[in-house]
Amino acid sequence: MAGRGGGGGAAPPPKQEELQPHPVKDQLPNISYCITSPPPWPEAILLGFQHYLVMLGTTVLIPATLVPQMGGGKEEKAKMIQTLLFVAGLNTLTQTLFGTRLPAVIGGSYAFVPATLSIVLAGRYNDILDPVEVA
Repeated sequence: MAGRGGGGGAAPPPKQEELQPHPVKDQLPNISYCITSPPPWPEAILLGFQHYLVMLGTTVLIPATLVPQMGGGKEEKAKMIQTLLFVAGLNTLTQTLFGTRLPAVIGGSYAFVPATLSIVLAGRYNDILDPVEVA
């Protein structure tokens, strides 16, 4: 019990002012806006268009690279683009509702393109007949 001091009374509750942190703009002087303050509309539109261009690149270039190598035509390429858009929408909706709730668009990735191309170009499955061509 030595060193604890005397008195058995409880400590007074902390003041409400002591619990409030400083605003983010005061802590980081070079920040334009924080997560609770959205950017101005012109900047938001520009950033959204930039995000659209990145998403469009992955959504169109992946099918444009893979589908012709697999022997597909324009119809298969369109189906693959539709599938990528649908799955990206589901992933984004799931991320927004159940994940970290950030408005991040989750789309296709170039990480699997080299592996997919190596499988397609290996020629291992050339002996398998396509049921559409046989009939």
